[in-house]
Amino acid sequence: MGQLVELEKKIEAKRFELNLASRHHDLLSDFVLKLSVELDELLNTYYKSA
Repeated sequence: MGQLVELEKKIEAKRFELNLASRHHDLLSDFVLKLSVELDELLNTYYKSA
């Protein structure tokens, strides 16, 4: 159960980072897209583990 909690924290941190980045960069910028892919990977890991 502890691993899921840690994963949830990482997901929330990445969401925050992506949200912040999207305010300062174009939504199709490489930076924002990279963060989006990272969030997708975290979410996929979470759903496979849950």
